[in-house]
Amino acid sequence: MPGVFDTFVFMPEQTTTVKKVFHQLQERLQKFLPPEEAMSYAMWLLEALYNKKRIDLVLDGPLPFTGGDRERLENILLRLEQHEPLQYVLGEAPFYGRMFHVNPSVLIPRPETEELVQLILQEQGNNTGLQLLDIGTGSGCIAVSLALELSAAEVYAIDVSPEALEVARKNAQDLQARVNFMEADILSASPELPLLDVIVSNPPYVRKQEALQMKENVLSYEPHLALFVEDGDALLFYRRIAFLATKLLKAGGFLYFEINEAFGGETAEMVREMGFNAVQTHKDMQGKDRMLSARWAAH
Repeated sequence: MPGVFDTFVFMPEQTTTVKKVFHQLQERLQKFLPPEEAMSYAMWLLEALYNKKRIDLVLDGPLPFTGGDRERLENILLRLEQHEPLQYVLGEAPFYGRMFHVNPSVLIPRPETEELVQLILQEQGNNTGLQLLDIGTGSGCIAVSLALELSAAEVYAIDVSPEALEVARKNAQDLQARVNFMEADILSASPELPLLDVIVSNPPYVRKQEALQMKENVLSYEPHLALFVEDGDALLFYRRIAFLATKLLKAGGFLYFEINEAFGGETAEMVREMGFNAVQTHKDMQGKDRMLSARWAAH
């Protein structure tokens, strides 16, 4: 198969320009991506691989290019052509202003989850000495971000997957966040922790029947363990986590969920019936019911 850069007769260490490489990348990416996404991916690759930003594209400066660069980019493009997410190809994804390691053992952090972190910071940011738990931490993006933004907080994070915890620990170490990680299956275990001020979770909430509407890059590469719940019990994880929250939260402590927009009302009603008050659903930037907050009113 001809390489994307075969129109360039490069010798090792020859120099091209930022704009030339950008346009070559964009042209190849447009063969299997929408134009806007192709442009975004081309810019992302230039920044990730060569530390070139939009201003460098405008200025169109020189870009040293080797045979190794050609081979690396061709390999990346072939993987993208197979619908592998760019974040997994590069091994990193942005979240709340920081870069996190990711691989197929963890979900790729989403913008709506950034909104969940922002909601917690808005409501809890002025409280010092918080005890906080993230259930189903995955890459650790929620726990690490909160630990860094709430420097006085004691942050705990749980996941059932040892592979995910390995990624989360690496992110905490590299970003210099203090997080206490634990491996546990919260469906069958009750973690031993001090009484908490905040519990947050972005648990599996996609019904298997919804898989038909999902993109191939999600279905084929992201971990189904972290995505899907059985069609007949969409609130399985929410019910269990809310129950644990009744045991682990201090009086007046808060529970935060990322939720399935199709079950916002049902999730809110469930936590009310379990004794929570001040229950609110919150819309994301797309106008979808994507977050829920509730306060524990101990009896």
